[in-house]
Amino acid sequence: MRLLGLDKDCFASWLAKIPEGSTMVVQPKVEGFAIGLRYKYGQLVEAYSRKGSEIIENIRTIKAIPLNIDDSLKVEVELEGILYSSSFNSKFLQAQLLASSTTENASNTSLSFLAFRIFRSDSDELSDLTQLQNWGFEIPITLRTDDPCQVKRWHSQWIKKELFSNLPTNGIVAKCNASSTKSRLGFSQFSPNWALALTR
Repeated sequence: MRLLGLDKDCFASWLAKIPEGSTMVVQPKVEGFAIGLRYKYGQLVEAYSRKGSEIIENIRTIKAIPLNIDDSLKVEVELEGILYSSSFNSKFLQAQLLASSTTENASNTSLSFLAFRIFRSDSDELSDLTQLQNWGFEIPITLRTDDPCQVKRWHSQWIKKELFSNLPTNGIVAKCNASSTKSRLGFSQFSPNWALALTR
């Protein structure tokens, strides 16, 4: 379970690698603390920070993260999400989140959690989001389009604070929806090639 970052390449360069007419999804790039969760037989058993620190004991105290997703699951499930606060203070809370791997008061920070990725899934992006929602997770607001120009319009709206303004964001994220496209594009050492961050 590798928690990767996001590439910030030119949108046109990224788009050139994607099959024409591909469905893309756009989500808020939420400012917070990325974590990975592992569920075994539906029970939360491990949680990790991006740096690989084991933080399960603190994660168990956060009400937004289910301790049990599905008792009938016979396989391990690994997923990724972002821990954040809607009252985000860039200096204080960021330090608090990063310190959550060693402190014991994570439950007192009124943190929220958005789940957005299932590792090793063969389903498309929108199906994975539906599955995460069915397991009891909150998922990011997700917009869908086949038009690259629409992605640029949404980015302009975000810059003007007309999109995702109810969340602490530092950009938007464009992703390929189709699992076949994601599989073909794969990953670089640092980021998935099927996703791109659009910032200021």
